[in-house]
Amino acid sequence: MSPIKYRLHRIREAIFGDNEIIYEVLINHKANLPNTGVQVAWEREGNFIVGKILVGGETFVAQGRSAEEFVEEVNDTLYAAYSIPLKYAERLGGDYRLIPPRQEFEDLNNEAIKKSNLVFGQVEVPA
Repeated sequence: MSPIKYRLHRIREAIFGDNEIIYEVLINHKANLPNTGVQVAWEREGNFIVGKILVGGETFVAQGRSAEEFVEEVNDTLYAAYSIPLKYAERLGGDYRLIPPRQEFEDLNNEAIKKSNLVFGQVEVPA
């Protein structure tokens, strides 16, 4: 599913979908998401940061106007690629977010750096 179709699906589900979360399904979705080996080769194109996401032998694309937006788009792209329904993506969004290491995030914010690579690591959230 493309990121645009995924966003439309998220909107439709938010309006018309039920909000029941089945714990076992949530755990299954979380287990299927990658928490290591997510690499992103990014570069600046005008006002955008554009990146190729490499994970599990597949390539996806994300873009954002700021470092924060770009990181969020990478995460949303992974939710879409792994077919995580909106209600579960929103629930996982609180405790499943791939965040780049501090230095790599600073590089994303530094407009003098035109392109680079980064590796996402999972931020552990206590249970």
